[in-house]
Amino acid sequence: MDIENWLTYLRDAGEAIYGAFAWPGQYVLMQLSALEPGFVANLDAKGNDTTVIVILSLIYWFLVVVLMKLIGKLFRHIARIIMATIHTITFRITLKAGYYKTRLVCSLKQHQWWRKSRNDTEPPMVEFDRLDLAIMKSAAAKGPGFALSAPELAEQFSLRPAVVQRSLDKLCSNAMINIVIGSTDGYDNYRLTDSGSAFVAMWERQQPQSAAETGSGALAIPH
Repeated sequence: MDIENWLTYLRDAGEAIYGAFAWPGQYVLMQLSALEPGFVANLDAKGNDTTVIVILSLIYWFLVVVLMKLIGKLFRHIARIIMATIHTITFRITLKAGYYKTRLVCSLKQHQWWRKSRNDTEPPMVEFDRLDLAIMKSAAAKGPGFALSAPELAEQFSLRPAVVQRSLDKLCSNAMINIVIGSTDGYDNYRLTDSGSAFVAMWERQQPQSAAETGSGALAIPH
């Protein structure tokens, strides 16, 4: 392929690029010629029509770039809102599923404990640590009808709510506490059962006060 063909291709490509770039300016100038023929004729006479077309095209493409940036920013903002909404809905569904799962597990384990207590000659033995005892004593100190939750106890004992929640699940599975209606900061509320109250009273009668606060113990779950 000779040099003339290359020059022809380059010239055609340049004309195509300029035509695409200058199209907005030419369109605006054509509309102006319909409104103000004398103004456009004056530009043609002075040879300034090309300059005006380039300026108008530059303004047009600048506005297009600004508009695209604004649209992109708007879409990113909408995407963030959608993702935040999806995360919130997912969290609430997971929280609600965990609530019903905990209730189901507690109900099944309470039923299983009741069935075993009828058939076994000896009551089952469950060992409670210091946190378990502290939670039951706090519930007993508040009195009947008052509920406790993991965030409240975590603040009282300077622990993480997840640590307190594991102890609450353990106590619930052993019928020392049960779940009540309502929640606190996304955590279930619990109340001391009659078995839990009897356990706390038995523990305080059998152990010195210092051992009840610092040690751990194992007692038969009262029927």
